[in-house]
Amino acid sequence: MKELGYSTISIVLETWDTAKFSAKNFEEEFGRLAVKRLFELQPRAKQVFGYDKSEEEGKAHADVHARAFAGVFDSVFQMLGPDQEFIEEMLAQIGKRHKKMGVNPSFFPYMGQALMYSLEKYLLRKLSDRETEAWEEVFDAISGEIVRQILL
Repeated sequence: MKELGYSTISIVLETWDTAKFSAKNFEEEFGRLAVKRLFELQPRAKQVFGYDKSEEEGKAHADVHARAFAGVFDSVFQMLGPDQEFIEEMLAQIGKRHKKMGVNPSFFPYMGQALMYSLEKYLLRKLSDRETEAWEEVFDAISGEIVRQILL
């Protein structure tokens, strides 16, 4: 994984923690908002969640993913820093799961947009240019590792 600078990690962790502690049921609510935004940006992503089979199955799968979404990001963010080997292994496992689910690597830029959109909703403000750059750098590093596993 690409080495991330201390200031970049600090910015991401500070804004994440501010958003995270702004709501009682943050993980579930944030995840639902992000998944909903993903579907708005890239409707084809619904197929991964089973919406092509039935609305009920799709919603159930999307709800499970939404609950896990923020939790996975929180875990990854807490491990950012010098121990790259451990985080790379974790991201490799996430990538393998996404491959089994049939996730298209082209969905990741939309997920990044959905993540930033949701973050701004919880912060109740737009991200600054520096915060946006930090988030993009971190998301690109994380998603790059996941996509690498999908493409293997």
